[in-house]
Amino acid sequence: MDLALKGRIAFVTGASRGIGRAIALALAAEGVHLGLFGRDTTRCDKLAADVLKQYPDLRVCVVPLDLESGTAAIKPAIREAVKQLGGVDILVNCAGGAYRGRLEQIPDDAWERYFAVKPLGLIRMTREALPHLKKSKQGRVINISGTRGREPGGPSVMSGPINLGTLSITKALANEFGPLGITVNAICPGSTDTGRWTELVNITAKERGVSVEEATKHLVREVPLGRVVVPDDIAGLTVFLASKQAAMITGTAINVDGGRTRGIP
Repeated sequence: MDLALKGRIAFVTGASRGIGRAIALALAAEGVHLGLFGRDTTRCDKLAADVLKQYPDLRVCVVPLDLESGTAAIKPAIREAVKQLGGVDILVNCAGGAYRGRLEQIPDDAWERYFAVKPLGLIRMTREALPHLKKSKQGRVINISGTRGREPGGPSVMSGPINLGTLSITKALANEFGPLGITVNAICPGSTDTGRWTELVNITAKERGVSVEEATKHLVREVPLGRVVVPDDIAGLTVFLASKQAAMITGTAINVDGGRTRGIP
């Protein structure tokens, strides 16, 4: 299947590890040039080196960026990536997470810091990239959200509003950008085997008064497909949504959770 991605340019936030790293590698495998944005430049540099070792014909740039720093940091970061790569066709907003804990456990500064990254950082990244996306013949914005945007609850009350905000802006921008030929979609991972999975297991073990092993089994039993999501599961869908095959998919949010979400998407 021709995905028409070879030679395209993608910017990926949160690229240094986990889902962002897997997405960058999957896009590189399709011949996509990469702008890697992240706070951990050591890890981003390592990722860039790994990509170039496998795909020496690609162009890859690493751009230090802390989305908490706001527009003053995002503007020059986008400008630098465009200068090095020549533009952008695909924007993957992957950075962000949520403070784990119940309402009484979460301080005000945590709400402010995490919301500054997602959805506010996502909004700012998209706004600054838009003039360049307008020039693309295959413009794509792909937002990595989470299933708690549809099904709030669990050990982090923060995940719901953060991810619901991401879903709302995804739909709004799909309507706004449609006449420009730019699609905007969201991917909603369930609990994914990254560092945050370890946090969730530990919290679950503490709350249920069981061992880490028992907590892991409990969480996996809740997934109809019987295993935890891995970053490559998210990366594969990201590549498809970036492709020409997804030209008529916009304004949607797709769960990748092994069937864990109980509501109808």
